[in-house]
Amino acid sequence: MKSLLQFVLFATLFFVSVDAIAQPQEVQTPPAPIRVQTEVNVVADTDSMATTPTSAHGTLSARQLADLPISNRATGLTEILTRTTPGVAADANGFAHPLGEHADTSLSLDGQPITDQQAKVFSNQIDPAIIESLTATTGAPAAEFGDKTSLTVEITTKSGRARKPFGLLSSDIGSFRTWGEALSLGAGTRNWGEFLSINAGGTRRFLDTPEFEPLHARGNSASLFNRIDFQPHARDLLHLNLGAGRSWFQTPDSYDTEAAGQDQRSQIRNLNLALGWNHTFSPDLLLTFIPFVRHDRAQYFPSANPLRDDTATLSQDRTLTNTGFRLDTLYVHGPNTAKVGGTYWHTLLHERFSVALTDPLYNTPCVSGGVPVPAPGIRNADDCATVNLQANPDFLPSLLPYDLTRGGSLYRFDQSADITEAAFYIQDELKLNRLLISAGLRYDIYNGLSRGRQVSPRLGIGYKAPFTRTLLRGSFAHLYETPYNENLIFANESGTATNGSTNPFATFRSEPVRPGTRNQFNIGFNQSFGQYLTLDADYYWKFTHTAYDFDTLFNTPITFSVAWRKSKIDGLALRVALVDLHGLNVSTVMGHVRSRFFTPEVGGLIFNAVPASPVFRIDHGEEFEQTTNLHYDLPRNLIPTHRPHHVWFAATWRYNSGLALPGTTPTFQSALALTPDQQSQIGLHCGASYATPTQAIRNCSAREFGTDRIRIPAPGTFDDDRNPVRVSARTLLDFSAGDDTLYRFEHATLGLRATVINATDKVALYNFLSTFSGTHFVAPRTVQLTLQLAF
Repeated sequence: MKSLLQFVLFATLFFVSVDAIAQPQEVQTPPAPIRVQTEVNVVADTDSMATTPTSAHGTLSARQLADLPISNRATGLTEILTRTTPGVAADANGFAHPLGEHADTSLSLDGQPITDQQAKVFSNQIDPAIIESLTATTGAPAAEFGDKTSLTVEITTKSGRARKPFGLLSSDIGSFRTWGEALSLGAGTRNWGEFLSINAGGTRRFLDTPEFEPLHARGNSASLFNRIDFQPHARDLLHLNLGAGRSWFQTPDSYDTEAAGQDQRSQIRNLNLALGWNHTFSPDLLLTFIPFVRHDRAQYFPSANPLRDDTATLSQDRTLTNTGFRLDTLYVHGPNTAKVGGTYWHTLLHERFSVALTDPLYNTPCVSGGVPVPAPGIRNADDCATVNLQANPDFLPSLLPYDLTRGGSLYRFDQSADITEAAFYIQDELKLNRLLISAGLRYDIYNGLSRGRQVSPRLGIGYKAPFTRTLLRGSFAHLYETPYNENLIFANESGTATNGSTNPFATFRSEPVRPGTRNQFNIGFNQSFGQYLTLDADYYWKFTHTAYDFDTLFNTPITFSVAWRKSKIDGLALRVALVDLHGLNVSTVMGHVRSRFFTPEVGGLIFNAVPASPVFRIDHGEEFEQTTNLHYDLPRNLIPTHRPHHVWFAATWRYNSGLALPGTTPTFQSALALTPDQQSQIGLHCGASYATPTQAIRNCSAREFGTDRIRIPAPGTFDDDRNPVRVSARTLLDFSAGDDTLYRFEHATLGLRATVINATDKVALYNFLSTFSGTHFVAPRTVQLTLQLAF
């Protein structure tokens, strides 16, 4: 597959470089960084250097974002990225895996760096309604970006400065008793501006569920964002971003946990404050200073009766407070665009946990014929023979004090940690006729539960082929990857720690999670065909030492950091866009990722079994994924009325070949040993007979055995690296239509839109019993109606 894709890429490069279809004219490339002017109002968008043609990227406007169908505002940002960015695999609960890595994403919010995870089990995401423009870069990042670099996302928020009063009031209703209310307002003059956005919503399917029909899955969320702009005089411009969010949601149940009466819930609250100051020294020189503070608090609540919790009962109260600043100068002169700056972070972590076992079979001292048995009253494996049982070789005496079924109590954990990071960078972009050179150097300092330093060079080259519309490019980046902050302290606590705070659950932990290093190589091209059609292709290779992932705790939203020895990832990212052809806009993103991770585990905490193979495919990438978005604006005079209507139709076609499932049911015999509900989740059948949540299939020949929702290799062909278990491929269709000017008032318009997500009601899985994710279904058919008033 790799050789074929490389052949296709290089053949295409050769073809487009000699393309005779396009007329001889200057290549249309993204605009160069804006020259700094004396009036600051023209450089307010230069908080970060414009993405250069030496890196693959895509930019979306506020209008394009509004046209995308979004099933859940709480994960709207993730849905936008997975629908519009090639190589970004969608996972459950708002996770997105860019280019084969787990959530390896850096956000720049009006210049404020945010590298902590944004999945809705960790934090409350940015509301898409506040975004004016979004640029997602999948190529090698500029030197100003570090920490998490597989995907960098630069977001410019909406502003009221120099605008007449405007606003949008919307109300949503939909399937699963979904509701939503949102209000945005903005206004300003030449010297000041105010933009305010408030939204709230709720649903009976807040998190992705382990069953197709949601059980115990209610949730609600609310957020507020306020941007204030002020220009005291011509050379200075300030903006203040204020944000707050809250979400409350239940942990979805399976049929088994619902029958047991499990009632686990979560609450997440966050606050964000960032001040931006731009000062123009001269027409060529701009200074940007952004201090910020961001606070997240995540709480997890167990069932009132702890013995109703499946496998274990647990609670969590975790806080993350990130303070720091970014300072840089931008210099634009002739063919040079240079930036020099630095970033400082100070992150305060506080983690409180309590956990205890509730399943008498999870850590039983005894087995019968190799099968775990409850063995009530037995607390020592040596006593199993007294009741005609055998000792369990996997019994862990260290967990016995925390087994509620054997008279134990809760294990409690309460610790804090400080993490400081600093980065200094210099980057320069030089244009020499048809040649573009982008070079940079970054120095990172990480002082946390582990320590490290790294110098990281970056180099990108772009070339505009003469007499064509072709841009060729290539880049190299040496990158420094730092550990995830979420649940980092608990993940670093060893079962044999010397500080007196041993963690009996850290069975497979070997050492603290340390920073990793990566070498990344990219080659690609951008080709325009006339003024409407463009094609962008990028092939990448990433070689990482100390590669990160997360391990889930008993199929709950609580996860812990883990590091593997190394990873080798390569893949292809394609973008095709047809822009405004008589009202028709079509965009397609495609990706192929081969994500290979190598044992052993070299840091962090694993609750589940370590993969037996020395190399395995992790659940971060797909063999092929594509999303096609179509939007058509009907002619305004199509409806014969005295006032024109803005009627439109949109459709989205998504195909996913399926994530890998390392360590999951490698043979059909192991699938026959699953519980009835687990067999039902994967659509296990023997001939025409299907398993149900209450009736398992225990005997079946290899010829008649089958599973609808995961792909188990044929007998004798399983290989963790070359032929792993995977989620079955899925095709999803979404449709939406609306009239944004259904009725006009004097200074306002009333609009109505309808959206259908997963229109065919496809039953499909994101993952199944994944060591790193658990089990989650794709959302069933969801119908939404939105009424909005724009003014």
